[in-house]
Amino acid sequence: MLNMSLDPKQNRMIGELAAVATDLRKFAREAEEAGKVPQAVRVALDEFGLPGADGFASGVEDAVSFCLAAESLAWADAGIAYSWLASRQVAWIIATCGTEEQKAKWLPRFAKDPFMPASLFLYEGRGATPSETDTKIQRKGNHLVVNGYKSPVMYPNAELAVIIGRDDDGKLTAVIAENPGDAVTFKAEETGRRLAMTACPSALEARITDLALPADAAMESEGLLGALTTCRMAHSAVCIGTAAAATRYAGDYARERTAFGKPIIAFQGVSFPLTDLLIEADALRLSVLDVVTADISPEEQERRANVVVAEANQFVADGAREGVQLMGAAGIVTDHPQERVYRNAAVLASIDFDPLISELSIR
Repeated sequence: MLNMSLDPKQNRMIGELAAVATDLRKFAREAEEAGKVPQAVRVALDEFGLPGADGFASGVEDAVSFCLAAESLAWADAGIAYSWLASRQVAWIIATCGTEEQKAKWLPRFAKDPFMPASLFLYEGRGATPSETDTKIQRKGNHLVVNGYKSPVMYPNAELAVIIGRDDDGKLTAVIAENPGDAVTFKAEETGRRLAMTACPSALEARITDLALPADAAMESEGLLGALTTCRMAHSAVCIGTAAAATRYAGDYARERTAFGKPIIAFQGVSFPLTDLLIEADALRLSVLDVVTADISPEEQERRANVVVAEANQFVADGAREGVQLMGAAGIVTDHPQERVYRNAAVLASIDFDPLISELSIR
């Protein structure tokens, strides 16, 4: 049964951090235009103290704080949130499944930079869950050879990458690749054509061809599926935070905007959809926490996660659309965050998307 009580640290992630992130929203446009997280945002979040500030060297027992922090950061901007999340996902996996040597090498580097570029080669762009990956990691002599396709990949040019695939026995496994070089080719959007979330660099596709790695690049398989599920729930949390923030912003606007002699939020056609969305945000947050805390098998945990991801994808699309529609013309000008949120929603919903179980529609 889900324990809905949060400890003080977890409450801080959903309360105080959301307030800090809301104040940092003013830097979202700068982050989008510059293609990186502004220094002022880095300083503020470093002072706050996010989960994984030590690179998760102290452990990965608190998946709840990890997901709540991802949700709250999205109140600033999805691109800023993902710049942090993409880095911490890799740190989480290394802290969970890395060898002692791998942890000793990389976790201190994550501790030095909360936004340290790191690539997670996980998604395969066609609704495949981690347990269904087609990427092959084969042992040949005294080294490993990786072949596969991934889409999308954040921080494609990072020095450090964790690649998820299957070994010779078909078992889910992962390897660390340092500076993969020409064995990995990326396809990115044309310059100036990327829709949104430009604060976090990404590539649409990555093709891995005969990437040779030393044998000690292999990570431990135990706990890997659970770690990947936690990372996917943190992604869902960004979707939830993005939609919830847009809904709250639209509600505040509706209190100030008047029509027919009263604030438009007084009309049921305005207030009811906003209320529904805020209730759905709470429900989805509980679903995320249920997945990461449930005492069940990793396979069942993944099955539940698939449903939550699909619901979070639809929720961020719905929340972004309602935010724009409620504000009318004001929703599509850059004076307000809603137009950026609407663009971000399309990108977020496409990252971990399974067309077989999702009813996603962006109307």
